[in-house]
Amino acid sequence: MKDHISHLVVNYLKIEDNIILVGATDNLRWKWDIEEEMSGDDSKTIVYVTLNDNGNQLSISEKAGFHSLPGDPTRPLAMSHLFELFEIAWIIKNENLKYIDARERFFGKVISKN
Repeated sequence: MKDHISHLVVNYLKIEDNIILVGATDNLRWKWDIEEEMSGDDSKTIVYVTLNDNGNQLSISEKAGFHSLPGDPTRPLAMSHLFELFEIAWIIKNENLKYIDARERFFGKVISKN
């Protein structure tokens, strides 16, 4: 069976005082990185979400960004899973997870609607 793009995999986490960023790649890029005996970190992040409190805990902004251009087959996949990525970011924030704990819990997590 030929491999195809079917889901996202969390491959990037950044946690700072005022910013939480969660990024994901597609399953094929993840697979290729792992087959090269790499960690998955180096896979191209095609979508990322950011929570930013701008130093103000009362007003938190949510933003999404994409590294997939119109016509790229990963674009619809990336756009269709923003909710799940934001949920991960909010869990990290609400549970006050440190980077190492968030990485252990979410790095490599499959994001799929199935």
